[in-house]
Amino acid sequence: MTSKSKPLPLHDTLRDLALLRASSVDLSGLIADDTTPSQSESRGVEGVDESTTQSYAFVKEARTALRMHNSGEAQKQATRIEQVQEELADVLRSLSD
Repeated sequence: MTSKSKPLPLHDTLRDLALLRASSVDLSGLIADDTTPSQSESRGVEGVDESTTQSYAFVKEARTALRMHNSGEAQKQATRIEQVQEELADVLRSLSD
């Protein structure tokens, strides 16, 4: 973990784990038990690796979105979009008059 990244809040992590438990998903089926995987098990391990990579990418994007939200940048852009929409509505009204 880098010095800039923050761990996920414990409350959110516990909630997510509770949701996984309640969904009756058997996560142990994703990981092979023996140390000499057959060809089909090898594909399963590759699927786990790909899933892990996708999970890291998702977490990275989620953290970026949260950082943007917490910085207020999203609100600034929303305000700017509303102003442009109002200006365009004024232009349309003046063209139709």
